[in-house]
Amino acid sequence: MRFLSIYKTVERNSPPSQEHIAKMGQLIEETMKAGVLLATEGCLPTAMGARVRLADGKISVTDGPFAESKEVVGGFAILEVSSR
Repeated sequence: MRFLSIYKTVERNSPPSQEHIAKMGQLIEETMKAGVLLATEGCLPTAMGARVRLADGKISVTDGPFAESKEVVGGFAILEVSSR
């Protein structure tokens, strides 16, 4: 099975701390060594993004930033494992 793991964070204008980066790096390394990591990526700030919605058969696109967002997707990983 493939699972999408989403990293949520608060929006900020600075990179994560070195400690946080080290922890993420350790997790990525462990999943790579285990052979279950298919992909991983960080996301850009919402100011550089867009929200695409489909409602009632119509597509709308809203450019960022999104001030109303309390948490944003900061990154993701796709894992392939035999079970949860």
